[in-house]
Amino acid sequence: MLGLDLELEGDSAWSDLAGRLHDVIHLREGTTVRLVVLTAGMTSGRPAVGIRLDLPDGRVVVAETSARLLVVAARAIMARFPDLLEGGG
Repeated sequence: MLGLDLELEGDSAWSDLAGRLHDVIHLREGTTVRLVVLTAGMTSGRPAVGIRLDLPDGRVVVAETSARLLVVAARAIMARFPDLLEGGG
């Protein structure tokens, strides 16, 4: 399973990519990130989450992490931005 690294102040994150823009595939609006819950995806029997990205060249990236890590990250985001679900968009 993959680890999950959350940066709550990420506006200047990934500065290591600044000189490597030709290596970056930036998926933009109109792209769908697909998530699936794998009911017993962890060796412990707990749920995992699969994340699928379809790249413009037809290749597919699939990553898995624990559902627990994803939920902890979502809770941290909600704590940082408590009004996130208010209003539209």
